[in-house]
Amino acid sequence: MSKFYPNLLTAKKLAFAALLSVSTLSAQAQFAYTTLSSLSGQGTYTDLASTGTVIATPNTDDANSAATPIGFSFQYNGQTFTDFVLNTNGYLKLGTTAPIAPYYYDGPQSPFKGPLDNDAETNLILPFNLDLEGSATTEYRVFTTGTAPNRICTIQWKDVSDKALGSVTKQYATANFQVKLYETLNRVDFVYGTFTANPNATDALRTAAVGLKGSGPAPGQALVVRKTSTTAWASATFLAGNYIGDVFNVRSTSRPTSGFIYRFSASQPQDASVQTIHTLGKLATPYSLPHSVAAAIQNRGLNTLTNVPVTLTVAGANTFTSTKTVAILTPGAIATVTFDPYPATLTPGTNNLTVAVANDDNNANNSLPYTQVVTTGSIGYVDDTRAFNTAGVGVGAAGGLLAVKYNVSQPTYVNEVKVKFAASAGNVASYQLVLLDATGAGGTPNAVLYSTPARARTAVVSDVTLPVPSIRVTGAFYVAIRELTTNASVAYQVEDPLRASTFYFQVPGGGWTAVNTTALRTRIALDATVGTQLSCPIVADATFSAITGTSATLTLSGVPSTGTGYTVIYGPSGFDPASAGTTITGTGPTFSLTSLTVGTTYDVYVRSACGSTDQSALVGPFRLTTPFPAITTFPYKEGFEGVAAGSLPNGMTVANVNNDAQTWRVASSYLEGTTSLPLGDASTNAMLYRFNAAAAADDWFFTPALSLQAGTRYQLSFRYGMYNIFNTVYPERMEVKYGTSATPAGQTNLLWNNDNIVIPYVNNSPYQTANATSTPSVATITPTTSGNYYIGFHAKSTANQYLLMVDNIEVAVSTVTASSEALTRAITMFPNPTAGELAIDVRGANTKGALQVEVLNMLGQRVHTASIRNNFENKVNLSNLANGMYIVKILAGNEYMVGNVTIQK
Repeated sequence: MSKFYPNLLTAKKLAFAALLSVSTLSAQAQFAYTTLSSLSGQGTYTDLASTGTVIATPNTDDANSAATPIGFSFQYNGQTFTDFVLNTNGYLKLGTTAPIAPYYYDGPQSPFKGPLDNDAETNLILPFNLDLEGSATTEYRVFTTGTAPNRICTIQWKDVSDKALGSVTKQYATANFQVKLYETLNRVDFVYGTFTANPNATDALRTAAVGLKGSGPAPGQALVVRKTSTTAWASATFLAGNYIGDVFNVRSTSRPTSGFIYRFSASQPQDASVQTIHTLGKLATPYSLPHSVAAAIQNRGLNTLTNVPVTLTVAGANTFTSTKTVAILTPGAIATVTFDPYPATLTPGTNNLTVAVANDDNNANNSLPYTQVVTTGSIGYVDDTRAFNTAGVGVGAAGGLLAVKYNVSQPTYVNEVKVKFAASAGNVASYQLVLLDATGAGGTPNAVLYSTPARARTAVVSDVTLPVPSIRVTGAFYVAIRELTTNASVAYQVEDPLRASTFYFQVPGGGWTAVNTTALRTRIALDATVGTQLSCPIVADATFSAITGTSATLTLSGVPSTGTGYTVIYGPSGFDPASAGTTITGTGPTFSLTSLTVGTTYDVYVRSACGSTDQSALVGPFRLTTPFPAITTFPYKEGFEGVAAGSLPNGMTVANVNNDAQTWRVASSYLEGTTSLPLGDASTNAMLYRFNAAAAADDWFFTPALSLQAGTRYQLSFRYGMYNIFNTVYPERMEVKYGTSATPAGQTNLLWNNDNIVIPYVNNSPYQTANATSTPSVATITPTTSGNYYIGFHAKSTANQYLLMVDNIEVAVSTVTASSEALTRAITMFPNPTAGELAIDVRGANTKGALQVEVLNMLGQRVHTASIRNNFENKVNLSNLANGMYIVKILAGNEYMVGNVTIQK
């Protein structure tokens, strides 16, 4: 379940498992900050620069300032304050009395927990309470702006850093943050600026305290923010009282975005809030009628509310009003109000909905809008006038399904589905659109009504229209996305609380789970278009065969019975079929695609023709990639020189199996985008894998197709390394395989594996050589059938390592003949990458003495002789010979072996 929404950022975190009890209300009347009135979000951080007044402290380590004016009266914990005292360890105390030691929070494992747990310390505001210190650029400053009664006091910590603690190195080189106090509102904001990671840090956990404290640590007197060390600051949660379980954990790789805010608003006695509206963003008439709008109303105040009137007003293309009354609403409780149904007929156009409650002590949350488009066929839940969350949603596992439930009031046909994908760096995951009925237990998804062929999403925000061949539906049905590889990252809007029994997910092999039964609050961007059956439906599928570098055959399947012909439009991936591409027509079902370019991905669209004027929508893209010609000349060498950083050599591909932001790429520096810390060795470029702090590596790169012959022995060698200049060593893991396709599943033969790559940086080189005589050794490739093969390099390091490199890949061929099969198995011979040195590994040859080596040029002249040993890794120095092809003959008693080698120095 944790994979379902890996980066959930909730603009309002208002639903909590533990609501406030009646027994705490008297305390909260003094300390008016609750989880219900707290939220997080993105704003703007503005450095005070030279404005305001510098706050003097004796030093920048465990020091207090003098009492400093706020600039207005601030109500907090039932008291009025006009001053504060700043402590250098990331907090302030309201009033004129300075805090006392201990001054910082350092976790439950410490002998003390800082001011949060010190009963003598009260009226505290803690934006980032940790053992902090300063530097030459550190400064503390205060600036009060605005006019009464709406002034704002900003208190700033600039360029501070955490101190090393035992074996835990300093995590932040600089940290910048502010507290903002709001007059009249008595609101507190924590605003975070730039946090810079310490470049020499070993990433490690630190425990800080973030929150507010009144007179004690109990619920109703304290409010803290908590998260794990690897959790994004935006995904933290609020807790009434002192820390239980997780505290506010941080590390060098966990930093806030500049402008990120935690906001604490003072709760009011009478405060009814319109939390969300449950309706359709697109409503199809007549298929969505009758329809009733619902709204969630929450008591965010301190007192119980009775007989609360709630009114729905609809203006725009249609006008409508309905008022309902909530009889009783205890503090923290949420009531769902369902309004009267819409009229039986609606006019297409835009409805502007407003749900509102009467004015109370906090009028800022008394109403919410919702923009609804009345259509003749489109239905959907999202409000297209609202922003979508920057992260996407998905199950995150091949075969997982994300489903949205729709209801129609009369039989109709689904003719189209629209899906919005969120931006997801490097994510071109494959998916299918699936339609299902609602005959499962409790109305959950069940039988598949239709599924599309595989599609590939783009890495950027995209709105994709998927034609459907007029699938008949009645009553409830589901529109779903099935992930064929990994997380599809479908766009969503936050809806809190989330409507019931509408959005579902299914992990591979598991049952269906209603999203509203989890802590997740996502309104998913999957729209359907319904209407009468299309007179010219789309084709169901298309496949490719006879693919070469310049041509392919397209075959259509599931063709409509009414079709008289088809239009096929193809062009480079991403082209616009309305204005570009190559167009061919015919009766099908097969079409020849010609004049293609090797190593290029093409998009293919198809339209059915059912008469002179009756045509279907374009369906596609069906995706085709033409291969580069297979490598036929050996030795094959790739040193990555001349390849632009961030790209790949021709014919080489990668597979980012775990679908994160990191995968193999060509680089010329450890720090990409700079010229510092070059990769070393004899070359400039190499293949580089950079770590993911939160996820293990599962990334492949594959050689181009290698045309290998049955019975021929091929030897792979390469250079590999890891970056290691830290005090802590970060071991890497990698395996190398080969097989008949450039996919992880197609890699069926293990050549080499090393689960503890630890290489000292010696002689300006971080590399070691892997070949037939190395430890571990690289196995020989001896295909049993001739054909195209691919060698795959698989990074499988654990999470949070550092850098893994591969360079100077070579595949050499040795066409060997021998007097016996036993001798063939006993001797491995191949040229090493080092100039002119031939490696001959002899294991178990049937001879008592030395073996003799004769090297002949292509004229049959003997140019070199040597003796080698049995059961030994022999090196024969041929550096005196010119580049070219040579014949090597090895004599073992009465037996012999002959092979060809190439010398390239």
